[in-house]
Amino acid sequence: MSRKKIAVIGAGMAGSTLAYALANDGFCDVQVFVSKDAEEIRKGRIPSTQVHFHPVLEREQRYGMPDYGEAYGIDAIELLMGGQKMFKGRAARQSVTLDQRIYLSALLEGLPGKGVQVRKARLSPNDLPRLAEEFDLIVDASGKIGPLGPFPVNRGISNAPSFPQRVCTAGLFHGIEPDEGHKMSYHILPGLGEMFELTTVTEHGPARSLLLEAVPGSELDRIKGDKGPITFIQEMKELLKAFFPSIYERVDEERFRLVDDQAYTRLAIQPRFHLPYTSVNGTLVLGCGDSVALNDPITGQGANLASFCAEALFDTLKEFADREWNVFLAERYWDRIREMVVKVSEWTNAMMGPPSDSFADLLVRASQSQETADELVNLFLNPIQAHEAFFGISRTELLRNI
Repeated sequence: MSRKKIAVIGAGMAGSTLAYALANDGFCDVQVFVSKDAEEIRKGRIPSTQVHFHPVLEREQRYGMPDYGEAYGIDAIELLMGGQKMFKGRAARQSVTLDQRIYLSALLEGLPGKGVQVRKARLSPNDLPRLAEEFDLIVDASGKIGPLGPFPVNRGISNAPSFPQRVCTAGLFHGIEPDEGHKMSYHILPGLGEMFELTTVTEHGPARSLLLEAVPGSELDRIKGDKGPITFIQEMKELLKAFFPSIYERVDEERFRLVDDQAYTRLAIQPRFHLPYTSVNGTLVLGCGDSVALNDPITGQGANLASFCAEALFDTLKEFADREWNVFLAERYWDRIREMVVKVSEWTNAMMGPPSDSFADLLVRASQSQETADELVNLFLNPIQAHEAFFGISRTELLRNI
């Protein structure tokens, strides 16, 4: 039997993790299609801000992913409500953060050394029939710009919104004095939105990462369009002064700037969910990561869910290595990821609305007990438990009440 060939479209978290896992095992040939090379990624806009939880770090080790250099460790999350500190919970395992441009470019540069062919091409849905003739399997890991495959809509998400719930604005800054400790600060302004603040690592040294999640049309939604880095810096400074004084008091006005002119982004994410399998001209096409499960970043699950799905897909492909790659493989893959995809998505969507009674009670108890604060923070490392804690009822009961 000839070796099977896989086309992976995209080299973000999902595509890269899958490519390294497959190359590390060696039971098939892998080609990765990218629209940007490593240098373009390194010198381009930040795609997002990210925190990588410990399962991602364990997969990096397991699949021989390359050393991307220094990262900043996070071992606690502090929650502030309306500017008032409520609690700081300690994480059971350390997470890390760094400029995604460093991370993704390092992963892409390491692939040829693992025997993975990287082909630069800006693909569209019209290219899939051609790929279907060349490969035994197409994996659509095209990320936020996807999907390219004709995947059916997943109607199994109970609270999928029909429009963006937040306008996301992010930047990497010099000139903000770090707060104490290796922590992420999670600021909530009820009815207006959220701000996430932490230290990260860039090519230009340590920096403060700010991710603003503004309710569309609210007072917090005041950074409009893309008027260039100079205007962005001024708008962010004014926003910090007006809404986040505990951050603004640590701003050095003379030094406050982006680490480089590309170190910012602004987007409104429309959450979307697809069943992760289809076919093109008889060839199986599987979706992995944001291309088929795109969530708002409010719970920090995007890269972590993509990594989880990539490993599940690798495990499924290995299980079917000597069998036909057909709908049975696809359904096995979906069985492996369904609960995580659904519960991450439902929890994330819910976190952009008012807190449930059970979650509000948990917040109050966390402000009174360090043990409960630690338990709450560790929910971000276990989305299935977070879903149960937020809704306070089983998913069966949740669906019955809709």
